[in-house]
Amino acid sequence: MKTLFEQAVRILTLGISLLVASLNVQADAAHKLQEKLQNINTYKAAFTQEIRDEFNTVLDRSSGSFELQRPKQFRWVVSDPYEQEIVADGESLWQFDRDIEQINVSGLDESLETTPAAILTKEQVDIVDNYNVAEIASETEDSLLFQLSSKADDALFERLLIEFKGDDLVALQVNDNLGQSTLIEFSEVNLEPEFEEGHFSFEIPEGVDVIDNREKVADNADKP
Repeated sequence: MKTLFEQAVRILTLGISLLVASLNVQADAAHKLQEKLQNINTYKAAFTQEIRDEFNTVLDRSSGSFELQRPKQFRWVVSDPYEQEIVADGESLWQFDRDIEQINVSGLDESLETTPAAILTKEQVDIVDNYNVAEIASETEDSLLFQLSSKADDALFERLLIEFKGDDLVALQVNDNLGQSTLIEFSEVNLEPEFEEGHFSFEIPEGVDVIDNREKVADNADKP
């Protein structure tokens, strides 16, 4: 008959083995996701977006196009039901709301650092060190589904789901810290689009109000 000490040692050993196995599975999933993301240097697709609140009520539906070029350049254009354009030019983030003819501009690093967009746009993202990753069983054989949670305390999202079909990024779902979820589904995916030089530059139209938050950040940084 095993002593209580022997039973305790056996339970402890089993618990450590399960923990190590779990960490290995997470590391494998993280490496697999990082490899998928590293294959995306340029990207172009149409999208539909649906935002729901904590009670699963639809707050907003929109559609448009998304173009990406690493590092830190993208163009997100909403065409329905309103017109909005968000452009990252490598240094600044421009948000142009056409219906109110207003532009908000902010520093890109400050805007993206703790958001899911950093995973797609930064030149180098260390998934293994920065995120807890699990691979979730998918209904179709050619799909890969990953669940991420950030290890950073100041992350703006609670959970991120990323779905691939083959090498194509086809869906993202973000759950924020307030219970709101955003589902983005991509179609007409092109992993090798050719963008002309200056494609991700933003030109300010005449007669549009510009709110430049970069100046506020600079002023605050200069204060003792």
